[in-house]
Amino acid sequence: MCGRINVSDNEGVRVLLESLGMDTWPQRDPRFNIAPTQTLDTVLWQDDSPTLVPMSWGVSLTMPGKSGKMITKRIQNSRSDKVWTSRMWKRLIAEQRVLVPVNGFYEWRREKGKLQAAYYITPAGKPAMFFAGLYRSSRDETEKPEVSVVTTEANLAMSKVHDRMPVILNSQNAAMAWLQEDDKHSLDELMQPAANNALKFTKVGSYVNKSTNEGPECIEPIAA
Repeated sequence: MCGRINVSDNEGVRVLLESLGMDTWPQRDPRFNIAPTQTLDTVLWQDDSPTLVPMSWGVSLTMPGKSGKMITKRIQNSRSDKVWTSRMWKRLIAEQRVLVPVNGFYEWRREKGKLQAAYYITPAGKPAMFFAGLYRSSRDETEKPEVSVVTTEANLAMSKVHDRMPVILNSQNAAMAWLQEDDKHSLDELMQPAANNALKFTKVGSYVNKSTNEGPECIEPIAA
């Protein structure tokens, strides 16, 4: 699962986008605690080149609520093991894939349902990384497209915190293949857990737990 994202290092993201031949990354205000329904910058393959497109995090799904009335939920993650069979995702995995550049993300370790610790998780030895994403265009031109982060089963390192993790595309070839490939087998090969040494885990304080909290306090390390 991935429910909170950090995009606070403009230079790190710029270097990541440059690896795809992109020369544009507007100077954004640092965001240390992006939550679903907020805006994520994504990379879309458009007019034969990678293009930066802001999207709203979470794909809208309308369903019956407990009272019987229809309600709309925002689905921030899509499971790699269901994207080809789900009516909601199968068209998007086939045709509407994006990259989500991030500096890191947060996950919470729980025991018997109780919150134990928060972790800030970053790429090992790199300032930024790409998540695999699926997007849906908005029917209203005044609204942003919506994006979901694809998740897969956790690798051994991640499993100590959570049983799922974002699909991380660690190379230029993998990132470009995600944008351009249309072969199911090739896309499935990309939706695998990252290597056990791909990520760095930093235990952080409870400040990040509240989605409205912002700033570098979110990533301040505490004793493990």
